[in-house]
This record gives sequence, C-alpha cells and structure tokens, in this order.
Amino acid sequence: MKSMNNRQVRIPGPREHDVAEHCRKFGIGPAEEKKLKKLLGSHAPLHEIQANAPPRQPKWR
Repeated sequence: MKSMNNRQVRIPGPREHDVAEHCRKFGIGPAEEKKLKKLLGSHAPLHEIQANAPPRQPKWR
C-alpha cells in the first residue's frame, strides 16, 4: 500500500497588525487611535484591536 502525502500547505498571515493602519482603514479618529496605541502599543493581534476599538459607524444607504 502506498502512503500518500496530500496535506495542504497553509501560509499564515502576519500575527501582529499595525494599530495606526487599522484605525485609518476603519475611520477611527486620532484621539481614539492614541488611546489604542497607549493601551496596545503600535503592533497588536487583530482580535485585541477589534475588542478594544469603538464600534463601527453604520453605513447609511
């Protein structure tokens, strides 16, 4: 019997995300960005940034 190696390769993305870039992307103001940087530092995991960021503004249609 042959052994088949058919595992898929997963290339993980960056574990640490830039807090300033996240704030710019989601429209978070400079005062709130400063608070996040003070709390988390300049780089942090995405789930930490999302948990501590203010809720997103609704997009009106």
